[in-house]
Amino acid sequence: MGDARDRRRRRAARPGHGGLGRDGYGVHRVEHIASAPDDLLPRFAALGVAVSMQPPHTAYTRADGTDEWSRRLGAGRAGRAWRLRDLREAGATVALGSDWPIARYDARAVLATARAPRGTASAHPGLTGLQALEGCTTHAARAAGESADAGRTAPGFRADLTAFGVDPVQAPADEVARAPVRLTVTGGHVVHRGA
Repeated sequence: MGDARDRRRRRAARPGHGGLGRDGYGVHRVEHIASAPDDLLPRFAALGVAVSMQPPHTAYTRADGTDEWSRRLGAGRAGRAWRLRDLREAGATVALGSDWPIARYDARAVLATARAPRGTASAHPGLTGLQALEGCTTHAARAAGESADAGRTAPGFRADLTAFGVDPVQAPADEVARAPVRLTVTGGHVVHRGA
């Protein structure tokens, strides 16, 4: 076990490997990107800059733009809100989260609203089930510079996982949002076991 961990650390220490940026410290990322014009979308992938998005925030907006956020941004910028699918299709690393501790963290809500954005963002297509899951796993690890140790279930990786009572890739978004949590493992330790 120690040898595998040492190999991963040496590999991750080399610039451009293990999810680390050219400087060896992690990838650059833009937090809370909620509005992006067309010409900016391909630049994220071209520059290797990850985007961090909080799909549950879409619930604070209204499709008709009468919410406070949309009014403050104006119709043009609000109309480019939470372009999850557009960013993924442009090749960007899209890390998903909830904005905890500011907002309640529930991976089910993150997965569901990434697939079916609400309010202002509902004008844009959400992610596929697989893309949403990647946003919470492999893309999140890549954005944090931890892809050599986290983001997937594999030998030698940190054992952090949650098992739902439904398939988060195939089940409809509304079922994912209320799926029973069967198991949660953090750092290889079972911290929750559901019925």
